[in-house]
Amino acid sequence: MHLSEKIKPFKYCPACGSGDISFGDMKKIGCRDCSFTYYHNVAAAVAAILEYDKKIVLIERAKDPGKGKLDLPGGFVDPKESAEEAIKREIKEELKINLRELRYLGSYPNIYKYKDVIYHTCDLFFYSKIDAIPTDFDKTEIEELILVHPVNAYIELCKLKILSFRYSSSR
Repeated sequence: MHLSEKIKPFKYCPACGSGDISFGDMKKIGCRDCSFTYYHNVAAAVAAILEYDKKIVLIERAKDPGKGKLDLPGGFVDPKESAEEAIKREIKEELKINLRELRYLGSYPNIYKYKDVIYHTCDLFFYSKIDAIPTDFDKTEIEELILVHPVNAYIELCKLKILSFRYSSSR
């Protein structure tokens, strides 16, 4: 698929408003009138495999993309933030808990589609044990928390076609 098909919102140059834009390789958009160049680079995302009582915590998403589907808690890395800081922040925001020990599992490529834009991501996976199931979680992001046996967690997440999760869980 050509970049112009992936990034439909770009019909005009964001710098000068010209419609004379070109789509280069997989990530470059340029304006022929003002020479503005935009690079649609890979976005870093983090996810946590949280273990409680030999089970894995999955979230049911409360909003799109993927409303009603199961997922791992996590999100995107903010500017000037490390992956470790990002996963701790995301877990604190979503689940209202602090992670103590964190083990890095690996990073894997993925594709994330949101509002007609396809983002290539680099998903970084972490593992941590937690002492209790959060009860005061962010209900604007999470419909409910679900505890599942690790094999069932793998099956549910593979149904979502989270290719990067399949890579991380096979290690």
